[in-house]
Amino acid sequence: MRRDLKHRVCWIILKTILPIIAACLAAGGISSAAEGISTDWTQVAAADQSLMGDYQGEWIDPQKGDYFEINKPLAAQVINVRAGEYQLRFYQEHDMRADPYFEGVGKLDGEVIRFESNGWSGTVSADGLIGKCGSGHGGADGVRFQLKRVIRSSPTLGARPPAGAVVLFDGKNLDAWQHADGRPVTWRLLDQDRMEVRSFLWDENQKNQIGGDIQTIQKFGNCKIHLEFRYPVEPGLTGQGRGNSGFFFQKDYEVQILNSYGLQGNWNECGALYKTCPPKVNAARPPMEWQTYDIEYTASVWDGEKMISVPRIEVRLNGVVIHHDQEILHGTAHAFASREILPKGDGPIRLQDHGNAIQFRNIWLTH
Repeated sequence: MRRDLKHRVCWIILKTILPIIAACLAAGGISSAAEGISTDWTQVAAADQSLMGDYQGEWIDPQKGDYFEINKPLAAQVINVRAGEYQLRFYQEHDMRADPYFEGVGKLDGEVIRFESNGWSGTVSADGLIGKCGSGHGGADGVRFQLKRVIRSSPTLGARPPAGAVVLFDGKNLDAWQHADGRPVTWRLLDQDRMEVRSFLWDENQKNQIGGDIQTIQKFGNCKIHLEFRYPVEPGLTGQGRGNSGFFFQKDYEVQILNSYGLQGNWNECGALYKTCPPKVNAARPPMEWQTYDIEYTASVWDGEKMISVPRIEVRLNGVVIHHDQEILHGTAHAFASREILPKGDGPIRLQDHGNAIQFRNIWLTH
């Protein structure tokens, strides 16, 4: 969500303006069609591409009757923190809200991530994640584990719009969208059926604003929508500064987009109704992977100036139900006072520019 102006300006200078200026100098102009994909997607460390992500496996040699013997499945996340440093989390199953067995830091050593703390030790390599849970865990001699890296794609990834659907974006053009102030869209339209946030800046003559939120020209109330997105790795960034965007109904009710991979699933993280309701579980996937939102939205009902029915929402993130018939009891605003501003009547679908190189594709809705 929005941060204060000073923070936002500093972020934009460091994260957006300088790389774009460099690209423009090389290409000969800020509007060059040769801009292509952001370097966030092309300058990615080899370990972030091959070792970061989800792992599944089991305990290998627990003692009979031990907890790990009757609960053999084991899952893990390897989460990029900064260059050469990773957070590891072990737990029984993916997409469950539960205390982890272990959380610790691993360091990249050549082509292998090594970790050792609190009786746990192991390595992450191209062959998988192996190691041992030490003395006091599952037996006096500890228990070994072995896991393989998995890509847990959404079951609705690539879903095609049914007959009669309103196609908001199919990669061909941005005709269904405009900036919030009515300007034509200045985000990047890439040649791979996707668009990419082009963050706020000014043109080479410092006259025309570029970037900013975009919203549909058409307005909507009740609807079911499918949307696909992904965020980059962005090593060294944390919290709201990492993979941040938002997806809004009636222009103002936000479902958060954020690189929340490996986080707790709080009220301002991916899947949250921003600062209103946290997701039931953190179903966010690793950076670089395409993810899906499948949402059924029921708009508020008004009698004059009185709201007689609050908006409700059903949200699936990557096929996982994270909100079920959830009431939206107040505005999803960053500022507390702004939560009393409630939209009524149909409104546009809005995508947020928060300074990160988020990509979107395959957006459509039905009534």
